[in-house]
Amino acid sequence: MLKRLAWLALCVCAPLSAAPHIDNQRLQQLANDPFWISLGHYETAKLGGWRSYVSDKKFFLAPDGNEHPERELTATVQALYAPASAGEQHAQCVYPARTRWLKAQLDLSDLPTPDCSEFKQWFKDVSPHSAVMIFPAAYLNSPSSMFGHTLLRIDQADVQRDQTALLSYAINFGAYIEGSDNSILYAWKGLMGGYPGLFALVPYQEKLSEYRSLENRDLWEYRLNLTQQETERMVEHVWELKQIQFDYFFFDENCSYRLLELLQVARPSLRLTEQFPLTAIPTDTVKAVKEAGLVQSIEYRPSRERELLSRAEPLTDEEQQWVLNVSADQKRLQTPAFQAQ
Repeated sequence: MLKRLAWLALCVCAPLSAAPHIDNQRLQQLANDPFWISLGHYETAKLGGWRSYVSDKKFFLAPDGNEHPERELTATVQALYAPASAGEQHAQCVYPARTRWLKAQLDLSDLPTPDCSEFKQWFKDVSPHSAVMIFPAAYLNSPSSMFGHTLLRIDQADVQRDQTALLSYAINFGAYIEGSDNSILYAWKGLMGGYPGLFALVPYQEKLSEYRSLENRDLWEYRLNLTQQETERMVEHVWELKQIQFDYFFFDENCSYRLLELLQVARPSLRLTEQFPLTAIPTDTVKAVKEAGLVQSIEYRPSRERELLSRAEPLTDEEQQWVLNVSADQKRLQTPAFQAQ
């Protein structure tokens, strides 16, 4: 609501460049384009028409944009022509993926030119070139991760050559939980959509440490064959979803389902989400991504626990006992008994 009011105020206070008229046939064609449907996270409503999975009203520029893709498209085109004095709140800065696509589709060559320095710096820091789907194994201590989890790693151009994946960023979707709900309430809210879901961009090293060291989870990294342009398009949309809330459900509208939506933004020809009308179990969504021909290569990262067990396997029982003793008290390294080994 505040976003729409600010935009209207700018329209009153400053001259507005003339937005092009879009005839109804062309409007409907663009509004029904798979890419626009993906950008709005629309699905076919049960009684016909459309509804968006986005539960946050501030994501939309049209008052009823969550149910009418064509009205949201019209409002977006008009907002793109708002005065450049809007600064970082200009629609071109807030919706870079929408802007890029509409400029190409409608040949919008006379748009105002806001600076959008915040987005440009953020995009430069991420420097998207390729994408990797990460699948951490199940974690029984968390109801939301009992069937595994998925997230996306965004790599820069030289990651594979320089082996610098730890410097990449990860796109994660999860429930936003305030306070400390007990396990029963947590499970109930997760099943019934009691928590909002948010996208977050975090250093991959943090997530890797969390999964492999703190939670002792094995990871599989599926390098995707997305082009640089497709990866950039997806990351632009992640910027549009900054602090935007979705409903979160453990078994369907969860991390894996949302990442499938992002992949459809990257490559609109994909039909991934329609395969999961009831549940979206992470292992099943990974299988769907593989069957769609998106996986280029797979790399396995064992948990720290599994690495230690693997190293301990060749040791005798006595040697393993010494390892435990020394790990508990390093002074044992200086004892005659240890020196005699």
